[in-house]
Amino acid sequence: MADGVRTAAVFLERKPYFGATLVHIPFLRLLRRAYPGVRIVALSPAGSMGLLRDEGAADEFVRYDWSFSGIRRTLRAIAPELVFVLRPASRGLDLAVASCRPRASAGYESWLGRLLYSRVAPASGDIYRARKYLTLLFEREAALSVPLDGWFREAAAFSAFRAPSGRVLAVLPGGGSGDFKLWGVDRYLELCGRLASLDRSLSFLWVLGPGEAGLREKISVSPVAGRSSVLQSAPLRDLAAAAFSCAGAVGNDCGPGHVFQMCGCPFTCVMSGLDGKGGRCADEWLDSSNRPFAVISAQGEPITSVRAEDVLASLLGRLRT
Repeated sequence: MADGVRTAAVFLERKPYFGATLVHIPFLRLLRRAYPGVRIVALSPAGSMGLLRDEGAADEFVRYDWSFSGIRRTLRAIAPELVFVLRPASRGLDLAVASCRPRASAGYESWLGRLLYSRVAPASGDIYRARKYLTLLFEREAALSVPLDGWFREAAAFSAFRAPSGRVLAVLPGGGSGDFKLWGVDRYLELCGRLASLDRSLSFLWVLGPGEAGLREKISVSPVAGRSSVLQSAPLRDLAAAAFSCAGAVGNDCGPGHVFQMCGCPFTCVMSGLDGKGGRCADEWLDSSNRPFAVISAQGEPITSVRAEDVLASLLGRLRT
């Protein structure tokens, strides 16, 4: 899009959730590969997005004031040659970026975007969010097929995590953005019990975040305790190492689920259809290889209405040997 790029500014999403942060990583890595030596400055009103700087995916992180003048002042101080706006349908942000007249810019298609940006891509909701961002770098066909695991392979090389021997299923019972996403640890334990009776060689790795620390006791006294291990509040490098070593994963729509997906691990997701948007959420938050295996509660029904046997049926045959 531009030659001689020394600095690229990337406006990230505003949602402060772990998963919403992680899905930016493939874009940032491929941006760096497209422009070797570029200084990448990530920007968001959500301070949690600073994780991308801490993990080395971006060189700097700026938490900016959400106002036209604040964005303009911040962007002028950075002085980038290239700007990407990963947040669609924000006219104020579009206008503030355009007013700084960067050499080249990219954002999502709208009547205003077509006037202001050097490159526009459709703001499509039928593509996994991590790949949607890539459409600002590549044509859609390439964005749909490019591997997402590069950064995670590099991170996993520095991990001290060692997976249990044999075939391991990762269980991801978290979901920090609301209880409506939580299928419940009792249901996951029931599912693991059924799997254990079908496959005596299978063990379970429970991936827990800070909000799930209280689940350890239930797991430790469950019938599958002897075949269970716990990965608690792990850094990204350990999550990546686990994703590459596991035969598959099952869980809620949660941050670690995106690590497992982007690492290419088969992921069966249990999702809520309570608000009637379960299918749309699956399109946006599951990669195409995992979307057909999502188990979504019926429209108007909570996630807890999903039966363990339905999740079991979706899982069987998906686990890597």
